Amino acid sequence: MNRRTQLALIGSLVIVSATVGFISGRGTAAGAADPLQLASSIESGVGIFASPGETPEIMQREAALNVAAYEAQDTEGGGGAYQKTLIDNDKLKVILVGYKKGFVRPGGMKRRYNTLLVYVDPGRYTITKTGANTPVKMAPHKLAPGSVVFHRKDSIVSEVHVNEDYRVLYVEMK
Repeated sequence: MNRRTQLALIGSLVIVSATVGFISGRGTAAGAADPLQLASSIESGVGIFASPGETPEIMQREAALNVAAYEAQDTEGGGGAYQKTLIDNDKLKVILVGYKKGFVRPGGMKRRYNTLLVYVDPGRYTITKTGANTPVKMAPHKLAPGSVVFHRKDSIVSEVHVNEDYRVLYVEMK
């Protein structure tokens, strides 16, 4: 498969996943009137929350933590949750991860690649520790199906507690 075909396939996969998420999640997105409406915060669960990724200031603070270890390649993305690699080539890796209620996704490691997360189901989780392994008390995150979050290469993964089952596509750009 040539590069153009692969990129077209990935683009189609992301669009189809987002569309399915919008359609199936219309009633589950906490009463969102317009599924394309941007949410005011990640905690609202209404509409779509698209993170701009980590800011330069956050990346500098994380660099000062001297976290050098990357996620293990066989569990990157899901952190040990069920996952299936859909595409893996020299430019891109797409992983479908299925998180189960009660699963704790470990943190304190760096992301190997720029990563785009596309939520297939309503994402319900709570960040319990920052990338610096510091306990935090945060409101549970509620992401509507089709929500997209971007994480930069070398950003540090936070520890996450899964509140309800959900699936997410990890699109890693090598």
